[in-house]
Parts: sequence; C-alpha cells; structure tokens
Amino acid sequence: MTSLPRPFPSKTNQPATHQSTYPTPGKNICLIVGLTCLLGFLVDTLVLSTPPDPLGLEWRVNLLQQMGDRSIILLFAVALLMYAFWDQRSLKRPLGFICLVLGVAFMLSCVLVIRDSLILQKEALQNISNQEQQALSQIEEARGGNLNLPESVTPEQLQQASQQLSSQASALKENTRQGITKAGVGSMGNLIAVGLGLLGLGRLGIKRS
Repeated sequence: MTSLPRPFPSKTNQPATHQSTYPTPGKNICLIVGLTCLLGFLVDTLVLSTPPDPLGLEWRVNLLQQMGDRSIILLFAVALLMYAFWDQRSLKRPLGFICLVLGVAFMLSCVLVIRDSLILQKEALQNISNQEQQALSQIEEARGGNLNLPESVTPEQLQQASQQLSSQASALKENTRQGITKAGVGSMGNLIAVGLGLLGLGRLGIKRS
C-alpha cells in the first residue's frame, strides 16, 4: 500500500522570518539627498551671516529674509531624513524633537521680522524726508537770493523744481514702503509655512509607533 504524499506546509502557516533591519535603497537615496540639502542650507546660512552683526538692523532683516526664501530646502531635507530614519526609533525621536525646536524658532522669528521691517521702513522714510527737506531748504535759499545763481534761473523755475522734488520724494517713499512691506510679508509667510511643517514632522517623529 502506497502512502499518500504529504502536502507542503502553507506559507501562511510558516513562522514569520526575521525582517532585515538594513535600510532599503529608497531610504538610502532619501538619506543622501536629505543630508545634501541640509548641508547646502547650512552653508548658505553661514555665508549670508558672515560677517556676523546681530545688533545690526539691516543684517538681521537681510538674514531672516534670505533664510525665509531658502527655508523650504530645510523642510525638504528634514522630511527626507525623517523618512530615512523612520524604522530607527533611536534616531527618529531625536530628529523629531529637533524639528519641534526649529518649528518654534521659525514661528517666533516672524515676530522679529515684523518688528525689524517696521523699524527699517520708518528709518528709510525718515532719511528720504531729511534729504527732501535739505533740498527744499536750498531751493528756498536760492529763491531768497542767499545763493549765487545764474541770471537765467527764474523764480518760476525754482518753484517748479520744488514741486518736482516733492513729487519725486513722495513717489520714492511709496515705493520704499511697498518694497519693505512686500519683502517682510513674503519672508513671514515662508517662515510660518516652514515652521508649521517642521512642527508637523516633529509630532510624527516623537509619536510612538
């Protein structure tokens, strides 16, 4: 009597094999690109902040604006690193806390951007007004005969020059106000968006899974 062949064990009944802890090629690519983007952001920040002048208003405004424009690179780099370290809890959680700290720092820097932009705008407008007043004073002195001018220069020409000067100063003030406001709003928007993104990545990183 021949014995029936024994069926092969089902794969579903086989004990689960130990999964490899080595990162996949995709995660290795994310790690390389993330580190490259992070290094590029740090190098740009270092170059822009040199020479350092934290007490200088223009230095702070320029640095925060440039960082705001480049901050999306930082967010992209951190996201890639978070994905690369997703299965490594010992690295993912510290990276998550770093993201939370950076997110809070970016959000708080928006207050500094608003403050410095308002101060810079006020100083720029004041400088324009001072130059306008000096030029108008010289024109008034010329109209009063206190300056030696050619006889071909008439009082009507001086009056016309005074009006043109006032018009140009007003246009310059408006352009300065709009330029500083647009730059400040753009930087603030970038910093807020990246700050919220970093906070979200931080919460994912420290979340128990």
